[in-house]
Amino acid sequence: MPDGVRRMRLLGSGLVAIALAVALVGCTGGPAATRSPSPTPTSAAVPSSIPNDPALRADVRMRSCAAVEGGWAAAGRIANTSGERHDYRITVLFTSKNATVIGVGATTVPVKAGAQRNWRIRSSFVAASPTLCVLSGVADH
Repeated sequence: MPDGVRRMRLLGSGLVAIALAVALVGCTGGPAATRSPSPTPTSAAVPSSIPNDPALRADVRMRSCAAVEGGWAAAGRIANTSGERHDYRITVLFTSKNATVIGVGATTVPVKAGAQRNWRIRSSFVAASPTLCVLSGVADH
């Protein structure tokens, strides 16, 4: 075999070996392998009893369910349709799309007879994608 052909074959073999080495280095870790995983949502402790009065629940509307720094918030409006003052105890469960409770929040809002007031509940947790807000209970506190 002539020297020129032999050199070309050796050069070709060397280039293939270099290309293989570079490809394997890209698959063996590097900086991407040392990244820590993203935090994952965990289930939250759910109250054993959530008071709920269907008549008062009809007065409460949830208007928003959105991400906030470090967690999630639900907010809405209370329209007290009764002839007396109520201290509305509102409980919201924050869940994953599979109904796993990942956060819980509650607030008490006093509302005079015939009046309206806004409410907001914020809970700190690692959010799921998507996170849902469930109006779980409304009662007079």
